[in-house]
Amino acid sequence: MFALLSFASISLVRRNRRRTVLTMLAVACATLVLCAVTVLPYVTDRIAANADMSPRLVVMNRSAMRYGLPESYSRKVADIDGVVAVNRMTWFGGIYDDPHHQFSTVGVDADTIEEMWPEDGFDPAELSAFREYRNGALVGSATMRRFRWKVGQNIILKSQIYPVALSFRIVGSYSGGADPRVFMFRRDYLEETLHNAPPVDMMWVRCANSRVTTRIAEKIDSTFHNSSFETETDTEKQFLVTYLVRFQSIGRIVQAVGFCAVIAIGLAVLNACSMTLRERRSEIAVMRTVGFADSQILASFMAEWIAIALIGGVLGTAFAAGLLDLLRGTSPALGPALASGMPRPIMLSGILMALGIGGMASFASTLSALRAPVAQAMREVS
Repeated sequence: MFALLSFASISLVRRNRRRTVLTMLAVACATLVLCAVTVLPYVTDRIAANADMSPRLVVMNRSAMRYGLPESYSRKVADIDGVVAVNRMTWFGGIYDDPHHQFSTVGVDADTIEEMWPEDGFDPAELSAFREYRNGALVGSATMRRFRWKVGQNIILKSQIYPVALSFRIVGSYSGGADPRVFMFRRDYLEETLHNAPPVDMMWVRCANSRVTTRIAEKIDSTFHNSSFETETDTEKQFLVTYLVRFQSIGRIVQAVGFCAVIAIGLAVLNACSMTLRERRSEIAVMRTVGFADSQILASFMAEWIAIALIGGVLGTAFAAGLLDLLRGTSPALGPALASGMPRPIMLSGILMALGIGGMASFASTLSALRAPVAQAMREVS
């Protein structure tokens, strides 16, 4: 059996090198397309699913986020039973060295950042430095990679919202959480520069557990009802779904086009496999004549084409992962989808799809060749 497998493989490579390489590339293209069109819906669904049990709430001005909230609200919210921590957030709208180099830049309260987002994986030493240096910044790994920044580097960001340009010292980086692109700095540093407290664009509230989030959200909104700055409190999942919903329709359209391309490439691979088996019918007839069973011949040719498809699938998946890795954090329009890199389940599905294409194409083509009578196929032997 192993001798038959090696004979079939050597025969294919020797007689159809160009077709073999082109088939590998076709499978690689199909795998690349599949990974590209499924990563966006997968990542958005995963982000929403991870936030499903989150104990965090997002509090904003009911009219619009740009109107902000008073500073005093944070103290009142912190006194509510079941609230563990409150963190005020101010959007800075930073630009690095070019108007196209924009990313999420926010001022936060340094004293509760670890309690609020423990899944971000902040290093204790870096958090200590963040609290020590007033101009310290914690930067997501995707943004660090995008601009090739290093911990300890000093950078200047110009705000699109405030008439200031601030100098920051990168004291640490993080790779966890839903969005590893965010640039966090101390909110009191902006307040010191402006000589006035900046507006609180939103408040993040961490509750004791996810079971009390609904009660606390209702308590917050009722506390500030009929005030000059009424609040709207959502769970983290509701907030993220509102943000990510714009990507869903784009993702579905891209998926439909991508799946059509995958099917077309799969049919091309089937055609290539059929052409190869048609050329080797005489070879199959000789194998059957000398005593090889149909099952052995089928297994050998399927293994041959599955190996080719596997190589193509690995190449396509590796290229897709590398391409996404190069693009991580470079597209603000796609938000955290590109920032997280290629998920392993997507890579695995791409390789399994490649194996499926190779297996189905070789199975159908080999069965067709085995149906031909031996005597008829032997007449084709030159």
